[in-house]
Amino acid sequence: MNILRLLRNNVLFADFEDGEINALFDSLKSKIVKYPKGKIILQEGNQIEAFGILLNGLLLKYITKPNGSREAKDTVNQGGMFGEIDVFSQEGVATYSVVAADESYILYVDRASVINDGARVCPKLLTNLFKYFTSRMESMNKDTGYLVIKSMRLKIAKLIYDKYLEQGNLNVEMGLNRNEMAEYLNVSRPSMSREMMRMRDEGIITFRKDKITITDLQALESIVKSN
Repeated sequence: MNILRLLRNNVLFADFEDGEINALFDSLKSKIVKYPKGKIILQEGNQIEAFGILLNGLLLKYITKPNGSREAKDTVNQGGMFGEIDVFSQEGVATYSVVAADESYILYVDRASVINDGARVCPKLLTNLFKYFTSRMESMNKDTGYLVIKSMRLKIAKLIYDKYLEQGNLNVEMGLNRNEMAEYLNVSRPSMSREMMRMRDEGIITFRKDKITITDLQALESIVKSN
């Protein structure tokens, strides 16, 4: 396993040279742990003192509802992280659980050593952390913005248009299935599907699974800018 190459898949180390990574991890308190498929890695509500970087494998984040059922939140792919927000929060408590969806190797990085040793050895790490947190905050603000929109058509159009701007392609990868998209926009699946079919019939979009093609960009922009 080439740890240096795998770490460069992570947003915090993407612009690091091999020597910088080696110097940093000579100082940081960290460890690599292997988990079998199905192993619960992080339990919602537990105190955490380190965040994890997935070196190899696949993880699933989920929350437990009051009735005891589990609801999937997201997956963590190679180079992705978990606990990186919660570990730096004031409470330091996990807000979701994590399970290994496949055999997985995880690098744990201690919070205190990042703040103390990381700042001393490689200030670039804290700069990248700050940029990452800023990006996450902007993303969360955007997510909240969809919830205050009342028009179903505007909600759908804005989400598709924002994805188009991010990807620079009329063939948009939504990254959400239809149920997840309805939940994300806080609307009912049937109502959302009916509106999407109307937009398709009007020649604005076509769609299949989680892919949407914008067939009339001007019309889509008109909907978004009518707000």
